[in-house]
Amino acid sequence: MITPINQTTTNYYNYKPCQPNFQGYNRSLFLPPAEKALRNVEFAGRKIINRFFDFFNKNKHSQLYEQLLNTDPKSPEYITISSKISQLCSNQNPVEINLESNRLEQIAHSKSPHIFIMNHDNQSKDPKMLAFFNTLLNHIYIHDKLEKTCPRPRIILNEDILLSMNKINRAIFEKLGAVGIDASLYGSDSQANARTFFKLIREFLNKEINIFIFPEGKNAIRKNAPLSEKFQLGVAELVAKIADRMPEVKITPLGFAYGKKADADSIYIGETVVLKKLGEHIESSRGNISSPFAKTKYKDFFAGRDSAVLTDKSIPVKGRELPKYIGGILCENLRICKEEAIAAIK
Repeated sequence: MITPINQTTTNYYNYKPCQPNFQGYNRSLFLPPAEKALRNVEFAGRKIINRFFDFFNKNKHSQLYEQLLNTDPKSPEYITISSKISQLCSNQNPVEINLESNRLEQIAHSKSPHIFIMNHDNQSKDPKMLAFFNTLLNHIYIHDKLEKTCPRPRIILNEDILLSMNKINRAIFEKLGAVGIDASLYGSDSQANARTFFKLIREFLNKEINIFIFPEGKNAIRKNAPLSEKFQLGVAELVAKIADRMPEVKITPLGFAYGKKADADSIYIGETVVLKKLGEHIESSRGNISSPFAKTKYKDFFAGRDSAVLTDKSIPVKGRELPKYIGGILCENLRICKEEAIAAIK
């Protein structure tokens, strides 16, 4: 363990950890006019697709959805019903997943809320993989009779997805935990987003929710760009704010990968990254450092330790600089889990 900040010793500064390798700048990869045009096209396309599916799926599972809408999210029944609906929404094909690691059970039994970060390589399949994972997590909650106290899901997504739906479908998605934010980085409603995040932070601090988020956001459209260029700092800023108010924050990366065959999809549940506030600074656990896909720079950063304070040139960072370095840690762990998921398919 790293020596606490208030016990400065020679050993604390002796090793030379590198700055986490992170190139994201919390901005869109598009200029304002291009992003606005892209948003309008995407929104129109979503409305057309939603109307198409509404026509063919009319009254399908309507009784189950009505039951969900009339159920109190705080009740044990909510987990059972939402689990059934998540299973309907999930990919029905076989999925390779590292259940043998027992990480799913560890998450469910930790009695702590988690933030789940996921790569966003396939905008149509990723929500199904999320639903599949949440179904498995709910099954453990149900099996171990934790339905009453387990965290409820909150899934952060682009509000355009919800606005393009009809009134009933939007109510269903919101009841399942969908939370819309203005994802346009130029001219976004920052005040509305702040109100949304403050509510999420309050619920998370009360151990009421798990948060699911795709940190790439709209940058996911750049298929060939490395994750480090697409990873946005919103989740890191969220983690930094939560770390100010609770002893530790647990972030679990989920790697998604898709094969060419229908039954060749994969989820890799990563080792949970634990971040703690030490005075003005942040200490991070090793996370997924034991993976063969972990970069040498990441391994050198921890120098054989179980945890390390985030530093720049051996000097601990603080204040407004923290999100960049938290983002570097999270980005590297998500990249590792994505590579693990790809390897599982191969």
